[in-house]
Amino acid sequence: MPVLRFNIYKLRNEEWFRFHTEFFDLATLCGPEALNIHLHFLSYCILYKEADGLLELLHKSFITTDTVQADQQRCRIFQGLRNTAKSLQKVLDPAKQNAAGKVYTMMNKYYNVLRKGTQAAKTAAIDNLLQDLTKDEGGMDLSEEVLLLQLGEWVTDLTVTNNAYKQSLMQRTGEAARRPETGRLQQVRAKMDIYYTHMVHIVNAFALIEEENVEENAQPDMPDGKIIHFIKSLNFCVSRYKTLLKGRQTRSRKKGKEEEMNELAEDL
Repeated sequence: MPVLRFNIYKLRNEEWFRFHTEFFDLATLCGPEALNIHLHFLSYCILYKEADGLLELLHKSFITTDTVQADQQRCRIFQGLRNTAKSLQKVLDPAKQNAAGKVYTMMNKYYNVLRKGTQAAKTAAIDNLLQDLTKDEGGMDLSEEVLLLQLGEWVTDLTVTNNAYKQSLMQRTGEAARRPETGRLQQVRAKMDIYYTHMVHIVNAFALIEEENVEENAQPDMPDGKIIHFIKSLNFCVSRYKTLLKGRQTRSRKKGKEEEMNELAEDL
């Protein structure tokens, strides 16, 4: 099972860094040495930190009231959902206590990122949390707990405000791209993507070996090896960004056809 390929260079700056943040978190969780990518990962981390700093500079230069408000709203809703889950641990119903404990524990996993993380890290954290609280493949799927505790409205509000923040930021991508700092950012992007590609090739090579070992020692309900588990998690992440790019391409084609039809109508 190889890591899925996609046109990472087509992602916009914010999307691109969110993807690398998710890859960085997954690789750190599984362990660069266990994945056999530790030599490349050291250089990759240096570039990752530089990219984080460059994006923060760009964001500060064109941040708007709408973007700030959207970020504050999603943080407030996150905190409200967390506090609600914490309070529900004190209800009399044991089933609800257990469900609230699971949701609260999951939210604490992302709490420090929401308090101290960069904007891109916050967005990636909320994306992952929403994945865990719903039936999205690859997450923890706490959808039954959310339903039992009647937290659906909180989850919907968090989704809406997180999307509003991303949309607000996306509208200003063109302005940011014209700023001088982006010259260095593009260089860092290119280098990080090269390191990412090298690491993926290494992981794919060792995955073949691990798959053979798992098949030879197969037992009922035997869990996947660490590298195979990493690839499955990364592929779920990649699939979301492939879908994002595909949707954007479809909208561009539709817009192009509409403009072409309007031009034809004007000529008649």
